Amino acid sequence: MSDIRIKRITTDLLDIPIKRPHQFSTEKVSTKSFVLIQVELSNGVVGIGEGTTPGIWWNGESVETMRLVIDRYAAPLLLEENAVYIEKLMQKLNRQIRANHFAKATVEMALFDALGKTYDVPVHQLLGGLHLEKIPVRWALASGTPEGDIEEAISHVDAGRYANFKTKSGKESPDDDALRNIRIAEGIRGRSFIGIDPNGSWDKITVMKWMDAFFEAGIDFLEQPLPPEDIRGLAQLAAMKKVPIMADESLETVQDALRLAEEQAADIFSLKIHKSGGMMNTVRIAGIAQAAGISCFGGTSLESSIGTAACVHAYASIPNLDYGSELFGPDWLADDPVKNPLTIKDGSIIVPDGPGLGVELDDIKVDKYRRKEEKGVLTR
Repeated sequence: MSDIRIKRITTDLLDIPIKRPHQFSTEKVSTKSFVLIQVELSNGVVGIGEGTTPGIWWNGESVETMRLVIDRYAAPLLLEENAVYIEKLMQKLNRQIRANHFAKATVEMALFDALGKTYDVPVHQLLGGLHLEKIPVRWALASGTPEGDIEEAISHVDAGRYANFKTKSGKESPDDDALRNIRIAEGIRGRSFIGIDPNGSWDKITVMKWMDAFFEAGIDFLEQPLPPEDIRGLAQLAAMKKVPIMADESLETVQDALRLAEEQAADIFSLKIHKSGGMMNTVRIAGIAQAAGISCFGGTSLESSIGTAACVHAYASIPNLDYGSELFGPDWLADDPVKNPLTIKDGSIIVPDGPGLGVELDDIKVDKYRRKEEKGVLTR
């Protein structure tokens, strides 16, 4: 086995603008932040990876915490180790750093990119090989108004760019949210369909009350309608056999996947390489889903082309990705920190076939969007 040592690990924070404000359940954003990691091996190869989250409200991690964990805790454990043993290295991190899945996924991403470049193969070949050459992409509607979302959806369909959509919910009361989503579904009826993502902000009684109306409106799925810990409630909604229930925040680890499958609490698993600690864990979770007859959806943490490429490599190796993906991050950003951004054509994203992740870092753009050093804290 090759002896390829990890010689250097560096991180930067990047703040990149987005094309239009995006409304999550808790906040509206106009820029997206990333932690960029570069891992240099003893053979001179440099692997890149990125970490990003919807926000610290989503799972407790942020780009700032990820950078701290990588710099202070992960890097000392990895330097001078043999990069060939990715699984062994990730187990070492798991033993000595609890949780922090997003930070660990960022490290794993860079290691896979470096090994792919070393062996001159795309990352998907290191994950078991391709099942799909391209993945359908669903655009998220989050303009903040039903009229804006309807207009945006119709324009994408007419342009042939996206065929189906997802809405972000949770800012309004559950009843108002339900009415708004039915309005959007009716506004695009005959042209397209939507799934709804309240980010765990609804309650069981409200969802049960509106389930028939959602079914009649043709809603594709309800993604994490209830708080992450309410597995029993998700199972009760899934048992209604109306609109498919998708688990996202409830699904981080392989153990979560097993519990959701055993309790029949989800019809669909929303996969995300960051929340699950990396590409390898994501593929394992998809295997549990396949064994249980559960479909998968390729989720996003709204990555640039770096993280999106990693997602594509993982998702394209999965046979039960029945609901496509939402890998629209590169199209959502106003700029991209790579020289060859991934593109979406005819509603699908093509799997990169170059070595490693298949994207090349643009140092000029990295310099442009690198965050300046922050000292102290802000006060009012």
